Amino acid sequence: MSGKKTSLTALNLVILGIGGLSLISILITPLLAQESFYYYYLLLSTIFLLVIAYPFYKTLEKTNLDKQLVGGLWIALLISLIAYTAPNILTILNNAEESSISWRFRMLKGKTGKSSAAQGKTGYVEKFNPPENARQDIKIIGIKTETFEKLQGNWPIQWEEYAKIIKSFKKTNNIMFFDIFFLDYKKGQMEEMVKALSGSNNIIVDYPIETDAAARNSIVNLKERNEILRKYKLVNVQDPDNKGLVWLEMTNPPIEPIAELVAGIGFANIKKEDNATNRRMPLLAKLIDHGPNGETEFFPSIDLIAVCAYYGIDVVKDTEIVMGKYVKLKNIPKKTVRDRKGEHDVMMFPNEEREIVIPIDEYGQMEINFVGPLFSFKDEEFHEVANDWDENTAAQFENNIFLIAMYYATGAGAPKDTHISPYGEMSGIEHHAQAINTILNQDFLKNSSPAQNLFLILLFGLSIGFFQPKLKTLTSFGLFLLVLALYLTISLVAFIKLNLLIQLPTPLIGFSLTFVSIIGFKILTEEENVKYIRNTFSKFVSKDVVDELLKNPEMISLGGAKKEITVFFSDVRGFTTMSEALTPEELVKLLNEYLTEMTETIIEFKGTIDKYMGDAIMAFWGAPIELEDHPYYACVVSIVQLEQLKRLQASWKERNLPSIDIGIGLNTGPAVVGNMGSSHRMDYTCMGDTVNLGSRLEGSNKMYATRIIMSEYTYERVKERVYARELDLVKVKGKTHPVRIYELIGLINDADVEKMKRPIQKTS
Repeated sequence: MSGKKTSLTALNLVILGIGGLSLISILITPLLAQESFYYYYLLLSTIFLLVIAYPFYKTLEKTNLDKQLVGGLWIALLISLIAYTAPNILTILNNAEESSISWRFRMLKGKTGKSSAAQGKTGYVEKFNPPENARQDIKIIGIKTETFEKLQGNWPIQWEEYAKIIKSFKKTNNIMFFDIFFLDYKKGQMEEMVKALSGSNNIIVDYPIETDAAARNSIVNLKERNEILRKYKLVNVQDPDNKGLVWLEMTNPPIEPIAELVAGIGFANIKKEDNATNRRMPLLAKLIDHGPNGETEFFPSIDLIAVCAYYGIDVVKDTEIVMGKYVKLKNIPKKTVRDRKGEHDVMMFPNEEREIVIPIDEYGQMEINFVGPLFSFKDEEFHEVANDWDENTAAQFENNIFLIAMYYATGAGAPKDTHISPYGEMSGIEHHAQAINTILNQDFLKNSSPAQNLFLILLFGLSIGFFQPKLKTLTSFGLFLLVLALYLTISLVAFIKLNLLIQLPTPLIGFSLTFVSIIGFKILTEEENVKYIRNTFSKFVSKDVVDELLKNPEMISLGGAKKEITVFFSDVRGFTTMSEALTPEELVKLLNEYLTEMTETIIEFKGTIDKYMGDAIMAFWGAPIELEDHPYYACVVSIVQLEQLKRLQASWKERNLPSIDIGIGLNTGPAVVGNMGSSHRMDYTCMGDTVNLGSRLEGSNKMYATRIIMSEYTYERVKERVYARELDLVKVKGKTHPVRIYELIGLINDADVEKMKRPIQKTS
């Protein structure tokens, strides 16, 4: 390179424009769209940015921007965008995100609860150690393996056993949540249930919603059952832009004799996720073409029925729903409940509006904020409650929600009712208990928005891309570890303090790929260049010149370029006499002493050592970095060297060594500068008439009895700052006109000596 920037062409401007517009569209789209197609658009845009990466980067090279910085930021941008979009498109990364959420629950949420082994004849009261946020007013009446042993029967259990529990509790203010389907007309059993339910107002039951309508004709009295079910149909539902998604088809309600007598009916389906982990509980279901006239209907889940019953509100009148956003519970009465913490408002966090807003997704599902692992809620064995408890026992409980369901029963034809939770396989009724616990605690999980995710990933990713190119590899590795630790800390603190779920593994993978990619980029584009510059130039230029070259390596003319420079030649006078008076060892030692002193001075004043020719030194200013004052630098060095020579001569005299003198020639003009030589050896040097004239001027000092001679080309550039006298007008080979030469005598301002030593960026 010549060091001059190429002007941008129309094609360059088009490439920059396309890249800029693509980037702007990517950044603003999360603020304007939430639809699923957005992620595919974003992925395609990122791929497009990847395709134009090379021409875009080469175009930016033509500007004055730092290549390493531009490359690092470009790599960080592309990988950050891919890391942001990938979990929404690639199943493996989506599963990784889900697994990381489960890991956060296990690491940071409640870890206590009794194990199945802890339950025995001695009871669990003294052994039960619930998580801190597990409510004590949520209890499970579990149908266990020992239940079948005591009943000496198989599944299904006779309905009279359920009737016994209903009779004991129907006069209390407890909510009895039956996760049991009453779908068949069972003679001899149905009558017992009807008798038990008569006069009750606290029994709620669930039912399934089928995933297809194939069973429609096989359900007896379906029309009549649905008419009863529609007492609980949700009417205050907004579904803007038909945003609500459908995953269920047709209700299969309980039989009419039971449905007419219960206090609430809700579906019990749990939507199976692709990754098998269930972290969500549906609060309502959208059914298309389900109504009597083919209209869309919305029905509540058993969990929504339960919390409405607990708060004493009507699930139809006192709920407001916006699909994809929230379920709002309204008009919650001011009433007091009593638990182990004493008397307090029925709402965990009372407000003047007496409302609770539950975030839901497009399917009507809420995120379950699991408070702990399996067995986080007190449980009683079903047979014991049905046969050993009576009204007096039930009256000891107030404002509790009892959930009656299968509970880890095995054998006896018992159906397996378990789902994978963040803590492993957990009974279905515990999923319901955890969901109800989340609502009653008003402790809702929130997913970070697309804009928040994009902001965080770009912030951390681009910080790596910005700082890493500027730092050494070891330092940048420390910064990278700091970025990972900071992002991990933010995600964990957000989860535990704000209940906010932030993308975790994919961004960490993205940051790691960014770090590794930038290292590779630096190896390909910088490391060899840095090594070359240091190895080549540190031997014959000052450290701040090397640093300047590393900042702007394009200043080096690797193939040779024409530059204006000032050349410097110096030679020892009286070398023959001196060599005869000294041994070879003494001669070499004295010359090394002299050459070291002179060389350090040239380097200190930003000069470039070209070569040594025996006792002669050749140097130049103006390359590899451009110096506006290069003629004056050469003059200052020449004057300083004469002063240094006086001190050396005094030292040599004290040691009885012969005294030597020097002659210096200076010339300013154009020369070819660059790496020259063969494929086996190359040197950074200069050549041309300017160099030849400088050499001849050095040799002319003998003729004119001077010590420093400079050409008119150098003199014209420094005449206002030096003392000089004209010597002659000489004919020079290769030039048509003679050249005027001058003797350099001294500097007008001696303070310039210290000034010219300062680092390049501080020199004026």
